[in-house]
Amino acid sequence: MQLIPHLKTPFTLLLIIIYSCVSMFLPSCNIINPSEKIPAYIQIDSPAFQIKNSTQGTSSQKITDSWVYVNYNLQGVYEMPKKFPVLETGTQEIIVAAGVIQNGVAGTRIAYPFFNPDTFVVNLQSKETYHFKPTFTYKDSVDFLLNEDFESGNKFVKLGGDTTLIRLNDFNVFEGTWCGLIKLDSVSVGAECNSTDTYPFNNNGSQVYIELNYKCNQKFEIGVLANTNGSSIKFYNWNITPKDNWSKIYLNLTEVLQSIIPDNYGVLIRVEKDSSVTTSNVYIDNLKLITFL
Repeated sequence: MQLIPHLKTPFTLLLIIIYSCVSMFLPSCNIINPSEKIPAYIQIDSPAFQIKNSTQGTSSQKITDSWVYVNYNLQGVYEMPKKFPVLETGTQEIIVAAGVIQNGVAGTRIAYPFFNPDTFVVNLQSKETYHFKPTFTYKDSVDFLLNEDFESGNKFVKLGGDTTLIRLNDFNVFEGTWCGLIKLDSVSVGAECNSTDTYPFNNNGSQVYIELNYKCNQKFEIGVLANTNGSSIKFYNWNITPKDNWSKIYLNLTEVLQSIIPDNYGVLIRVEKDSSVTTSNVYIDNLKLITFL
């Protein structure tokens, strides 16, 4: 007796067996490949920076990056402005820390330790975009050891060379009415100056930075004059490259000072004339030496 009359060949039977086996495993596909979450989106816009009072100096900044934390977990480091996805939904605390380029080296980006992060709380919904413009301020514990804007004087004097840093009040000034200038020509081919004051070094792990606005048509150097046990040693570890327009740089002095552990130290500026330019001009403004109290 022919029980299944339509099965004419072994090949047809093989197809049925294969189909049955595949059907058994089809329900498990959603377990192996679960559906992906649909993210919300955060747009971090270009930041603002505010000083709390005049003792903190200029409010100019060169904050390039945002270090974004969602509920204290690092989400990522992004150049601003930036839009990015967030898988978390519901009410979330978003913390944005200010990032800068350290020592002018593009590959060295840090969350700047002297700025307060900005925080906002938002109810994240999938597919929605949430805009945030962070505003940063100095932390209350920041100690401004030197804050020279050249508006009322000049805290730098000649240490060596042919000329020194002078005050200037022409169209080249960055902000306010005065800035600093080192000018070299065929007669004056070198300049070195140091801060009139020295500053104690507290070897307590606190970081030490210089913030500086500048423009120049040749490179110049920033250094420290370390005084230890009655001896003075110069350290020039920071080379500033030419900029046609006013720029800002954040220089990390911490490692050098911790390697020396000086009793106190001053700030040095040195320029040696570049033969490729007729007149060398190095403009400086808003030089801040900062650490923590």
